[in-house]
Amino acid sequence: MEIAVKDITQENLDDIPELCKSCLYWEFPEDFRDPSLLDPRKKLEFEARKKEWFIQTLRNFENCGKIVYHNNIPVGYAQYAPSARLPQARNYRSGPVGRVEEGVVFLSCLYISDEALRGKGVGVKLLDDMITDLKKKGFKAIETFARRGSSNNPSGPFELYLKRGFYIKDETNLEFPLVRLNLR
Repeated sequence: MEIAVKDITQENLDDIPELCKSCLYWEFPEDFRDPSLLDPRKKLEFEARKKEWFIQTLRNFENCGKIVYHNNIPVGYAQYAPSARLPQARNYRSGPVGRVEEGVVFLSCLYISDEALRGKGVGVKLLDDMITDLKKKGFKAIETFARRGSSNNPSGPFELYLKRGFYIKDETNLEFPLVRLNLR
């Protein structure tokens, strides 16, 4: 099984999984809608907004995500940025409410779109590649909301994070505790 993890760039934005291309949940919570319930023209508008968010974030933050490929076919991705670029994080009771901690990256999505590859180490490889990259760039920590009791969640399963060294930082929200990995 050939697995490759690549940084998200302007050139490979179209490789982001379909489910995620038009999802504005983390970036524009006030405008978030389920694209499958909308007409196709609205979905294209949301895709354009998401692309613009990526382009601006790439410009200001450098890399803000990774795409994982299996035999040269995109099968998942991870998206992250400073929490100020992902305002939905402030809406969680256990989240970084009103605070932006310098040097901390918020992981908003770690998603393996090919269900046949879930539980086969693809998500681990994606997460490990991201951790290695962020350590090299000198970041202090990564935080995310991991869902307890269900692996069917765009941020990835809770157990995955604990196995990779994350600890529970805040569990005010028992279903979606805030977990953190210190990188230094």
